[in-house]
Amino acid sequence: MQRRETIPRVGYRAQAGQDAERGVGCVRADSYFRTVLAGVAAIGVGGASYADDGLDPSELLSDASARTSLLASAASSGAASGTALELVSADGSAKVKAIGQMQFRHVYNHRNGSGVDQDDFGFEFRRIRPGLSGSLQDGKILFYIVAESDRNAPLTLNDAWFGYKADNGDRFRAGQFAPGFTREQLVSSKRRLASDNTVAHAFFNFGRSQGVDWQHTSGDWKTFVFIGDGAGERNTPYTMDADYGATARVQRKFGEGDWKRHDDFIGKPGETTAYLVGAGVSIAGGEIDADSDGMRDDDYYDFRYTVDAGVEGDGWNAFAAFFGQQFDAQTMSEVNTYGVTVQGGVFVTDDVDIFAQYAWADDDAGNGELSIITAGFNKYIKGHTIKLTVDANVALEPITANFSSGSRGTLVDAMGEDGQFFIRSQIQLLF
Repeated sequence: MQRRETIPRVGYRAQAGQDAERGVGCVRADSYFRTVLAGVAAIGVGGASYADDGLDPSELLSDASARTSLLASAASSGAASGTALELVSADGSAKVKAIGQMQFRHVYNHRNGSGVDQDDFGFEFRRIRPGLSGSLQDGKILFYIVAESDRNAPLTLNDAWFGYKADNGDRFRAGQFAPGFTREQLVSSKRRLASDNTVAHAFFNFGRSQGVDWQHTSGDWKTFVFIGDGAGERNTPYTMDADYGATARVQRKFGEGDWKRHDDFIGKPGETTAYLVGAGVSIAGGEIDADSDGMRDDDYYDFRYTVDAGVEGDGWNAFAAFFGQQFDAQTMSEVNTYGVTVQGGVFVTDDVDIFAQYAWADDDAGNGELSIITAGFNKYIKGHTIKLTVDANVALEPITANFSSGSRGTLVDAMGEDGQFFIRSQIQLLF
């Protein structure tokens, strides 16, 4: 089959370099933390206004000192929640929590063939995510702000949304976040089975976008609906590729346990059996530069779908997902891509589990086939809060540019070479 051009990438990745030069969509560390501090101060004010020009500097300092003392008193009077520092207003109606995630790892990658660096290895931060979460009006008004430094990237905005939680369990939110589409995306990077989600999932994942969504929970059913920009539209202005995007997902749980049980993939020793099945669809469209003429004037259509099922038992777990994508753009033929993730794990002690994964993807355009086997273990030093993950991965087919994901440890193989092998050793700290 004749090899076609790799499918054009849409979303923020296509314009990352240009946007960095213009400052579009990027939040530098100094401005981000000034914003965070300003937000904390605003919450502390609790409705008081400093617009009164009659306040002199000494009065402002005195007022700030008093508020700092009140916040410190709140924090020291049992307002700490789990591993996070939580500040609570005097009447308990407003809360703000400082949160964070750090993943530091060593990666070793070996490739065969000439013309490539056969052995690459070194340390890196996979994720650094400081942020704030909280609520107002007795938990009805929600907000969440998280920045991210990913490998060699500057500090940028990852999530930023505010929302409303109704008495019936419905949640509405607006901003930037990961819409409900795949199960692997809904399970936070803090709680995944391996050191990262699979390379197959990375290709089909909708990623973060900007828009509004609705989440409805009714007993054993949960529904997600999102309307906004398209896939991968993180930190982008309205003039970017995707003119529209939407996702929908439905989930059904069976067995024992509440919805929190499915926040990760593992079945802890002593737990009863619980099942979760789900399906999702997404659609996006707009204009991209499909013919490489320097103009984003080619219409495109991007339809994705997934079905998945998982089970967690007494010290064991299993999960499988199927993905599909139909991509069409002016000047190129329609491309259909399919993928699979299969994984499972079992605890061998109370705080150590071993796991295996398989990721596969292929398209009808001759852009290569993905086939990776993974095996590893987790040491839960303190649950997911302090966790060591080591996994070894071998590619059964050549890794092509279409499916390679450097942040997950893969590199593009020399032409016709397979057998790429990489090891990821990662320590995680949550606070």
